[in-house]
Amino acid sequence: MENNFDVIIIGSGISSLTAGTILSKFGKKRVLILEKHSKIGGFTHIFKRKGNSSNYQWDVGLHYVGDMMQGSFLRKTFNYISEDSIRWHEMPEIYDVFVYPGFIFKTRKGLANLRDDLITAFPEERNAIIKYFNDIKRAGGWLARYGFLQTLPVFLRTLFSFIKFPGKRNALSTLGEYLNNNIRDEKLRAVLASQWGDYGLPPSQAAFVTHAMIVNHYINGGYYPAGGSKVIADSISPIIQISEGVIKTKATVQEIIIKDKKAIGVRANEKTETGIEQKEYFADKIISTTGAAITYNKLIPNGYTDNYKDEINNFPKGSGHINIYLGLKENPKTLGFAGENYWLFNSYDHEKIWNERNDVINGNISMVYLSFPSIKDPKAEGHTAELILFADYIIFSKWADQKWKERDEEYQKIKEMICNNAIDFVESHFKGFKKIIDYKEVSTPLSTEHFTGNPGGTIYGIPAIPKRYKVNWISPITPVKNLYLSGADSMSLGIAGAMMSGVITSGLVLNKSRGLINVFKEISKTN
Repeated sequence: MENNFDVIIIGSGISSLTAGTILSKFGKKRVLILEKHSKIGGFTHIFKRKGNSSNYQWDVGLHYVGDMMQGSFLRKTFNYISEDSIRWHEMPEIYDVFVYPGFIFKTRKGLANLRDDLITAFPEERNAIIKYFNDIKRAGGWLARYGFLQTLPVFLRTLFSFIKFPGKRNALSTLGEYLNNNIRDEKLRAVLASQWGDYGLPPSQAAFVTHAMIVNHYINGGYYPAGGSKVIADSISPIIQISEGVIKTKATVQEIIIKDKKAIGVRANEKTETGIEQKEYFADKIISTTGAAITYNKLIPNGYTDNYKDEINNFPKGSGHINIYLGLKENPKTLGFAGENYWLFNSYDHEKIWNERNDVINGNISMVYLSFPSIKDPKAEGHTAELILFADYIIFSKWADQKWKERDEEYQKIKEMICNNAIDFVESHFKGFKKIIDYKEVSTPLSTEHFTGNPGGTIYGIPAIPKRYKVNWISPITPVKNLYLSGADSMSLGIAGAMMSGVITSGLVLNKSRGLINVFKEISKTN
């Protein structure tokens, strides 16, 4: 009994916790969750530091969540898996601000507001703007159909791929192609693409359907969990444990055990007080939330999914990022901030900004995402800010073999230089910002790789280029019987995408399509 479970889930991010809760609560399954690190939650956990002026807390991955209006399916899902214990704080009506040289656009929640504000700013593009939002809606419809097809066996997906569902042509074009073909005004093209940081690709590479997903997701504004993202894991884990489920940290899965072409268990190395102990656990179903690359390349033994391995290894790699965590001596509201996010750009040319991303190591900053977790969180102790820049793993790779927190002085000086330059970039837009900083800490793609295991320290997994929506291995279903994928690489990216993948995978585990329908019905009953 100790080593036998109904379902084993590898990883403890939001998709894992969602699937684990549904399987425990609705499916009455005994679930084992194995997490390699000392904390559960994946990108939905926090860390704390003590500064000179206060104690500070930051989220590592959650900056805002959209589509959380009361009654939305996403809100119902959060309520279901947390038993309505999470309180969501709504961001201001203006939730995103796009700042360009000589031009600022403030994004108000509500489709009509956003559309009308764009038409006011760019009246000559009125018809193109109206068409743009119609195409965004159609691409969202195509994505929903795509998501359903990914739950089917490969032969059925192949059959349905020949059907031209409405919106497919635009959905599988790049954002850059769409904007160049439909929008004449250079500034408007830039403004419409401003949220590319939410999927980590420039317009020339990002699939239009991915962009549409982000626009649709935030169209009614942003929300933030009171207490920070840690409340998500804190509220969910007891539900799993009440159902005799087990959550183990410091347990690194080394291999998925396959017998007679069926997944039957896992081998894991567990850290104990006396060292590393290898354990084997067995279950009827296995779910991996570690991403396609790790699952197919490292966890599944050779000979089962070799064709997928080759495709994944040859697939373009995703983006990395630098995160700068700031503790503030004063409330940033004194500088006029109200909890909105800022996207700061030094040019209207997003391709140029993207191509210059690695120049941060030479002291050049082209863009910064600025947010204030403490304003969004009514329970925050100290005042905080976060700055995010994009940069590739390669520029930090010379320090990859050095241990986390033990990297040499050169690495620390480069991080300090990038941090100071990013702060100067923000200061050039908001005078007085530097003066209120009390504490600074910087993470690079090396940190992301250390904590998540994502190859190259990527934050969004498999990049959301058009080709992503044409491969068979982006699916909760794998070629190995009783083995499933969940997380961003099985459906769509982001906190919401990963959560929905947990919903879908749990339904498939329970009883394929019928189980999925029943899970959706059960969640829909929630307030």
